[in-house]
Amino acid sequence: MKFVFLCDDIYLKGDNAAFVNNFPTNHELVTMSGEAFLQAKGVPENTFGLLVERFTWQKNFSLFRYFGLLPVLEMVPLAVVSRSRRVEPLKGRSALRGQEMIIAPNASSEELYTAIDRFVAAPPQIHTYPRGACKMFVKKTVESL
Repeated sequence: MKFVFLCDDIYLKGDNAAFVNNFPTNHELVTMSGEAFLQAKGVPENTFGLLVERFTWQKNFSLFRYFGLLPVLEMVPLAVVSRSRRVEPLKGRSALRGQEMIIAPNASSEELYTAIDRFVAAPPQIHTYPRGACKMFVKKTVESL
């Protein structure tokens, strides 16, 4: 199965680089930066799941929403790759507080294999992102007052 790891280049070092290197070989991992995701306007074809690095998501979520990519993100299950098991949810996913699947990037190959198999067997629920109301500003004229 194909997975996309959404991680900006600045964070793709240390534990996150080890995560990419230790990823189970029976699955395909495609690494994309937030910018590449915006330019591609989506994930590669036949992607089973999206693995997001926490800081990359927090930094880019507003851009994903602005450029209309939220429907694309709603089509694949998502798991968070994070060094710590933080309690605060990702931007745009506060309704899933405490329900996020978190994968530690510094996990051993065996732990990572088990976590990915768990993800495949029971993918996290698909989340619908709030779109928010778009405010329209109307220029007032003297005649309308």
